[in-house]
Amino acid sequence: MGRCACLQNQVMLVTMIVRVLPWMCLFLAACASAPPPSAQRSDALLPDNPPPPPPKSEAVSRGENLLAQGDGAGAKAAFEEAIAADPQDARAHFDLGIALEMLGQPQDAESSYRQALTLQPDLTEAQNNLALLLRERGDLDEALSMLRDAANKNPSSASTQANLALALEDSGDVEGAQAAYEAALKIAPDDLMTKINYGLLRVRRGDTEVGAKVLLSANTNAAGNRAALSAIGPGLRMAGKADPAVEALKGAIAAGDGKPTPALLSELGLAQRASGDRDAAIASLKQAIELDSKYATAHYLLGNIYAGDKKFSEAERHYQAYLKLAPNGPQADRAKERLRMAKKLKKK
Repeated sequence: MGRCACLQNQVMLVTMIVRVLPWMCLFLAACASAPPPSAQRSDALLPDNPPPPPPKSEAVSRGENLLAQGDGAGAKAAFEEAIAADPQDARAHFDLGIALEMLGQPQDAESSYRQALTLQPDLTEAQNNLALLLRERGDLDEALSMLRDAANKNPSSASTQANLALALEDSGDVEGAQAAYEAALKIAPDDLMTKINYGLLRVRRGDTEVGAKVLLSANTNAAGNRAALSAIGPGLRMAGKADPAVEALKGAIAAGDGKPTPALLSELGLAQRASGDRDAAIASLKQAIELDSKYATAHYLLGNIYAGDKKFSEAERHYQAYLKLAPNGPQADRAKERLRMAKKLKKK
């Protein structure tokens, strides 16, 4: 969803978006194909009694099976065949949009979703997916309008409520976002990513006790999920729960391919420092720099630790490294001021 983890003074928002799959996936426990990295598929977020789907042709049925197998090109051909036979087939146009997104063709996908809505204006699944495309390219006003309309038409759709919450956060309406997250969790209380984003929002709003409780609850179901744990850790740290933050971030590093990244190591260093383990924090930050000597954030954080330890020469070196690597970075002004102070105090 375009927002990434930010260190030091911000908590990351999980950027998993909720797209609606073809109807055949909505009634199965899970689809056979793995979702693309930027999307969270929504079969777990559906209402208990979804409305019956529109009828489907043989070509649409075949295309949906191909989508479930991850064959975007084959699915696209099947849906185009269905549309050639019946240009008024809203289901085929909607499914074609999903196939086009899978193939990395967002503009064509947008056209397909819009055509599906022209043919069937109450197709809230198409509104949901189209709104995500609009939000991703920066058309926030239209995305919000579409998501609000979809939520009004289908108030039992947790996926629409979760996407509306994310868009409202983008617009600065944090109260509206909180209400939308709460509506989504009322429908699907165990949805991991929505729970995490809700917890992070409460932390950002200063409701650290509630936010920490939500994040700790999410943490119990996040084992092996790098994206989830990478968000939970910084959120718990900002909520004052340093020890569980360290464990969550260690879990994030171990998840996936098990290889650490400079960003995760830097977050771990922050959490370790907050827990009082200075030596571990330094080791994590040094490891981040060993992995990527141009990762400026780790230099800035090491500078802060050394300055706090009154090791001003070391602090100076790392602040200088940060400013060389990121002269216009988010911490540049602070790094300049702290570099000036380190030089001054070093002389005393």
